[in-house]
Amino acid sequence: MRIPRFFRTAKSDCPSARIRLAAGRLLFASLTATLLGVTGTAVAADIEVMTPEGRKVILKDDGTWRYADAAVPPGAAASAAEPSVQAELSLLRRETQGLGCRLSLKLENKLPYPIGNLVPFLSALRPDGVVYQTMSTSFLGLRPGDAQTRTVDFTGIVCDDIGRVLVNGGDRCSMAELDQFTEGKGLCLARVKVLPSGLMRIEK
Repeated sequence: MRIPRFFRTAKSDCPSARIRLAAGRLLFASLTATLLGVTGTAVAADIEVMTPEGRKVILKDDGTWRYADAAVPPGAAASAAEPSVQAELSLLRRETQGLGCRLSLKLENKLPYPIGNLVPFLSALRPDGVVYQTMSTSFLGLRPGDAQTRTVDFTGIVCDDIGRVLVNGGDRCSMAELDQFTEGKGLCLARVKVLPSGLMRIEK
């Protein structure tokens, strides 16, 4: 039987394209066997294949996939348990600038591996709990034992009018086995401890 054009060799070098191609060929083979009346052992729900780069990939029967070495908890939306050793995010300074508020932050990497990329979001909440504004910042190439400082500017609200700052997001980071393809919420920030500050209430 001739293989449909959709399942032929792809010219794209994108890992996602090659993985979809492998999954498509597997599905086509399964359907062909069914149509021909071939009997035998049923195809497993999870199938492991190897990419050209040498990484193992798990193909799911629902059409999704993930790297086999990616740590994914049962249920993609589940929050990760926080490890005993974490990077530490601290508030160094707060400065009211006109009608805005500037926060200076420091992330110290106390993990035994580099933080390649981490982009957390910081939300300024009024004392009544209403989110006024959300900004992002990024920490890149942070080796074990090193620290980086970043500033975040909230506009239209002075520091005294901020009830607390909520650190959130940060998914799709790059550290250890976590990367942009890792599913699950809170896996990256679970490895970051937000230190309490006397300057302003800041927490996860």
